[in-house]
Amino acid sequence: MNINTKKLAKTAIPFILIIFPFVFSFLIEETFENAVIMEVLIIFILFAIIFKRSFCGFLCMVGALQRGIGYIGFKILKKRATVPATLDKYLRAVKYIILTGFAVLSIASGKFLLQVSVDDVFEQYSIILPGLAWISIMLMFVTIIGSFFIDNFFCKYICIQGAVAGVAGRFSPSGIVRCEDKCINCKLCTKNCPSNLEVHKMKKVISAECFNCQKCIAVCPKKGALTNSFAGRKIPLGLFVAMAGMVFILLTFLITLFL
Repeated sequence: MNINTKKLAKTAIPFILIIFPFVFSFLIEETFENAVIMEVLIIFILFAIIFKRSFCGFLCMVGALQRGIGYIGFKILKKRATVPATLDKYLRAVKYIILTGFAVLSIASGKFLLQVSVDDVFEQYSIILPGLAWISIMLMFVTIIGSFFIDNFFCKYICIQGAVAGVAGRFSPSGIVRCEDKCINCKLCTKNCPSNLEVHKMKKVISAECFNCQKCIAVCPKKGALTNSFAGRKIPLGLFVAMAGMVFILLTFLITLFL
């Protein structure tokens, strides 16, 4: 029996991208929850400088939850909602506004917020800002509903970690590159991009809104047309994901150990 490995990979990868982050979060759960916000911030910045927004793309449990909800939404509705470009532009700015507010609040509180552990974050926040826990619950509700209709709703418009990673990732030596000589202009990369980027027109995907989710590479029918690049060297998809996972675990261990 002949097995179409390309078709099998295309079918399996979406499910792997949903399941893998939950397995990954289990590996770092104890160390990560004992970290304080400052340590987490440093981990995300350093990781983004190395691998851009790869944490958002295939390591984040919230991202995986959104993909699962989005998959159910697509199966029921048979399509995904598209936010008008102008509105989308302004909505994407929301996460940077939230990040700025968080930074101002941290400075105003004598950096207290940055010294709170991840495990105690909601309890401490409710002391500082009564009712914030309810706001978090509402955000979760909005995220679930939004993800049912729109790809990566929370990542695009609300997530401050994504905002941090997007800015830090601009200094990264890694990125997805397109070989114009091999590209057949099928536009599958653009059609399947959860960030609505026009990948088929780019030589290198450098946008801060790219999740580095690898979906464009996975759906590309032409081998070598889209590849991961790190400091000018091409990295296979599987190896890139493995490298990113190991580096994040290493950073989590080292930062929480020495800070």
